[in-house]
Amino acid sequence: MTWTVILALGSGTLQEGFPLVTAKLKNQARPINIQFKGSLLPVPDLEVLQRRWKVCCSGFQSSRSNSRIKIKPTSTAYVSENNPRAIYEGLKEEMQKWLNADEFYRKIEVNLRTQIGNTSEYIQIFLECDDSEICELPWDAWNFREAYCNSEIISSPSEYRILPQQETQAGIYLPSRGRILCVLGNSKGIDVKKDTKSIAQSLGDRCQLEFLDNPTPEEFNDHLFDEKGWQIFFFAGHSDSDNNATNGRLHINQNPANNTITVNDFKIGVKRASFKGLQLLIFNSCSSLGLAADLVSQNYSLPSIIVMRAPIPDPIAHDFVKSLFRYLADGEPLFLAMRKAKDDLLHWESRFPGASGIPVLCQHPNFEELTLPRRDATKPLISAADGVSNRPNHPQFTIPTKVMQRTSISLAVLAIGYILIGPIVASVANKIGMKNHKKGQLFIAEKYYQLANLLNLNYAASYYNLADLYESLNEKEYAEKAMKEAARRGSTEANAEISRSLILNNQPQEALKFVAACLENTQYDGVKAACFKNRGWVRLTQKQYDAAEADLRIAIKFRDDSPEAQCLLAEVLETKGKSQEALEAWNKALQYSNYRIPKQDECIQIAQQRLQAKGNIK
Repeated sequence: MTWTVILALGSGTLQEGFPLVTAKLKNQARPINIQFKGSLLPVPDLEVLQRRWKVCCSGFQSSRSNSRIKIKPTSTAYVSENNPRAIYEGLKEEMQKWLNADEFYRKIEVNLRTQIGNTSEYIQIFLECDDSEICELPWDAWNFREAYCNSEIISSPSEYRILPQQETQAGIYLPSRGRILCVLGNSKGIDVKKDTKSIAQSLGDRCQLEFLDNPTPEEFNDHLFDEKGWQIFFFAGHSDSDNNATNGRLHINQNPANNTITVNDFKIGVKRASFKGLQLLIFNSCSSLGLAADLVSQNYSLPSIIVMRAPIPDPIAHDFVKSLFRYLADGEPLFLAMRKAKDDLLHWESRFPGASGIPVLCQHPNFEELTLPRRDATKPLISAADGVSNRPNHPQFTIPTKVMQRTSISLAVLAIGYILIGPIVASVANKIGMKNHKKGQLFIAEKYYQLANLLNLNYAASYYNLADLYESLNEKEYAEKAMKEAARRGSTEANAEISRSLILNNQPQEALKFVAACLENTQYDGVKAACFKNRGWVRLTQKQYDAAEADLRIAIKFRDDSPEAQCLLAEVLETKGKSQEALEAWNKALQYSNYRIPKQDECIQIAQQRLQAKGNIK
């Protein structure tokens, strides 16, 4: 199930801010179509930091031969900064500060987190903006993207339409399906052959790959205009663009003359190839985001485009291509393959700050999902007759037909009775168990819960109640086993309890799995509150304080009287230096806690200590 978020910035600039930001949330599998409104404040320093970081990238590359950038004599690429890491960290911090401002965070991000509880959900986030300089900002630093591991931010124009394609009959795929054109352009100082090896290794067994090495403009156009068409166009080599429409160029060979193709000329071929089924353009060349801006300048719909928003070292470009095509070969959706390939670049961050955020996916929300041919099955199907003649001749015995018929009928009646009556009787047994449980007659309650389990093998409630009974008897092993059985049968309450237990046992990653299962399936606000609280607790232990605060506030929104959520929120707020808000949370924790409940008595003790230290209680 995939969620779609269209984050439209509207009109504005970094100097003036964006007064009307909208976030539309859709889910085709559910009747959900919601819109939130917020704003982004002016942040002129962000533009300055962005430019300094790009200068760092160019300066970092200019002294190396293995870079995919065509440096112009008048370019500022020869300028270098002393501390690229500090500049990028400053840029990232300023970006996060901008997106954490109240009018955006509270009105948009918190609402998105509330609607999409499960952090494992697939989420496409379309950043709708026509200013390529805004798209170049490090949007990957957004805390929402970090929290949702299967989300990716996609650059999108504000105007788009579906480009008509060549018609097919009876759902037959276009001839272009599975055809990939790989153009290897001017590779002076870089090794583009590694890219071709990665593509062949991932898709060579199922796709028709054609490699065009250092073509002339005529050869380039002849192949692009191929009658069968292409599903993917891949370019590796040097390119340049100054972000002004029609000025971009692909350096397609190393000849003294006739060695480039302008983006303006390239558009004609792309439009025709799109009609024949072209779905994806990949420019594995430096600063190619300007090329994407050039391509969309005439305002007609294009295939999905993958570009680079800054100069990229050759080894990082190789790693990206290798990962991207491996995930596409595994059948991942394009946006998720993009996210995973970028995550694979994180190990480069210590040597090249911001490396994982350089690749960018550009796409309009009405795109047709990229579907590559599947790998052919290697094992032959076995027919019903296969192997029969090779069976050993074991001694056989026969049963009279009438005996078999009577036995079958009796078993069928018993099975039908069990299926129809079992769940009803199990519910009655569970209720009797609950009555005895409340009276303190635990032995009788235990037997009725166990009877309910036998009568309905898929009954989660009786297992959950049995776990609660064993917990009150301090029989931890039995309680844990019964709670897992309840979770296995779909009890969201059990998932919440198990996640809490795992957090207490210092197993945060395992806890998150049960939290995800809980949020994905529950419809009850109380259970949602418990699960968001537990996820906020995990984020607190991981020192992800912004994410922890967001989850805990959502938990409190569902259930304001949760003392544990208030306690945890107070700890987060203290850590973040929000003393006054922390005091309010401690007071609420003290107000709602019940000392008779051991779990909440601990919260009371902590709240009292904090408030006494602050002088708010004696």
